[in-house]
Amino acid sequence: MDDIFYYVLNMSLSSIIVIAVLALVRLIRPLPRRIVYPLWSLAFLRLVLPFALSTRWSIFNFTGKLVKRLISVETILQDNRPVRMPERITVMNMIGAAESYAPIEYKTESLHGFFTICSIIWAIVVIALLTAASILYLLTVSELKKAILVKDNIYRSGMLLSPVLAGLFRARIILPEGLDPDSPEGRMVIAHENVHRKRLDNLWRIIAISVACIHWFNPAVWFMLKMFFTDMELSCDERVMAEGGFGTEDRKAYARTLLNYSEEKGFLVSTAFGQSGIKVRIVNVLNYKRLTVIGAVASSIFLLILVLLLVTNPGIGG
Repeated sequence: MDDIFYYVLNMSLSSIIVIAVLALVRLIRPLPRRIVYPLWSLAFLRLVLPFALSTRWSIFNFTGKLVKRLISVETILQDNRPVRMPERITVMNMIGAAESYAPIEYKTESLHGFFTICSIIWAIVVIALLTAASILYLLTVSELKKAILVKDNIYRSGMLLSPVLAGLFRARIILPEGLDPDSPEGRMVIAHENVHRKRLDNLWRIIAISVACIHWFNPAVWFMLKMFFTDMELSCDERVMAEGGFGTEDRKAYARTLLNYSEEKGFLVSTAFGQSGIKVRIVNVLNYKRLTVIGAVASSIFLLILVLLLVTNPGIGG
């Protein structure tokens, strides 16, 4: 258990740098949120994969002595694998408490005892959080099953204050009482929820919450979770604007719809139309501009650079 916690702690520490960079990227105003939103997958990779490819492009090449040691996966696995691993697949050690890694042997007995106690506490809290999340999920599913079919995959429920998308692979759009799906307002809401459905955003919501539960001790991860959910909604709004060819008056109508459903009923794994920073979303909708060809090319190059910087480990020997 303490071996697992040691690697989780290393992943958590390395993710702080990635989260900080992405938080700064969000401040670049010309960069659309539909481009920023997928970037959070880079942070998720850091939080779930202890190993990565070592390159000279990694941002960790410029963090001084923050990385105490770089260990090849080959060293960790030793002879417990049928296929030889490339030497450039490495694990970063940012703690420096271990002497060897297969299995982990700590530098002192007191360090071993400390990590053993911490790993037990970590595991207990993880199990408690995941159990609580699962119970909330089951309660949500039970509550939303009471919705009445309107047509296709559109349902209605008197218990909702804001439209929601419920479910994962066969998601249902559930509208509150009084919202006509054939009205201009209803069509905007349905277009928004359909973007969530096509992107499997409810699945990403579950993944994000599960990752946060595993790294519960890291405040940066909870900060990341809030930014991720906000960017999920902002990017969804932008996609609706782009696909619907919305003009100025359409954007104003969409903003009014957001305001009308700003009172939300929270659900663990369901995206709600009126959630995540209504003021920011309204401003983003009203200021929406189509991405030009030059802007798209520049954004693609920028994304490639970020991927190289954030998902790779520092170069071996450098």
